Amino acid sequence: MKKCPECGNPSYDGAPVCGNCGYKFPKPKAMIQKEENIFKESPKQVKKGNEPSTTDILKENKLAIGAIFIITLIVIGIIIATGPSGDNVTTQIDGANKYSDAGISFTYPSTWSETSGYDESHEGAVYFNASDAAVEYYNVTSDISSIYELNNQRISYALESGFNIDTVQTLDSNGTYTSDIILEDGNSGFTRYVTILSGDKLYVFKIDANSLNNVKSSEIESVLQSVHIE
Repeated sequence: MKKCPECGNPSYDGAPVCGNCGYKFPKPKAMIQKEENIFKESPKQVKKGNEPSTTDILKENKLAIGAIFIITLIVIGIIIATGPSGDNVTTQIDGANKYSDAGISFTYPSTWSETSGYDESHEGAVYFNASDAAVEYYNVTSDISSIYELNNQRISYALESGFNIDTVQTLDSNGTYTSDIILEDGNSGFTRYVTILSGDKLYVFKIDANSLNNVKSSEIESVLQSVHIE
């Protein structure tokens, strides 16, 4: 039951007007039930003592990215530092190629091509595919003062390794000494060493072919004759 605020007459709860004085009762407000999942406070997450914070994770990621960047720069620097020195130069002259390096130059046919190779004892060697032979060139600093001493060492090594010695020649031209040795490996393979001694430097041409004629071909002889020591 409810009472009329005007006359005090009691009326039932749902009556729209007072039966005594006609007072219009205000409409009751609709009750909206609050949804628990909207207004319920989310539980607070308690961070364990050993768990890193978001800030710590970001800092660690930045450090990792920075470390990777530094390592990349170091690797690039090593590649640049250990790459080709750029001291050797190949130029084209009258349809041929001229190679220059460390006080020596020589000309080789344009039909030859530089190729890759590996010589454990001479990492700076360069390689050429000739018409009928493979040519390796390298230079080294040596304390050998006599071309005869060099020949003796090479012949001794050849005999110990089971090679047959085909040719041994020694030339002397204006203080530059040249040794020319051709070895046969017993399997129809020939290796020719042409070594030039100038001061404390040895300039070496190693020619491999499957016949004696190919290691002494006109192309090979032309290249050897074009050698110039500064």
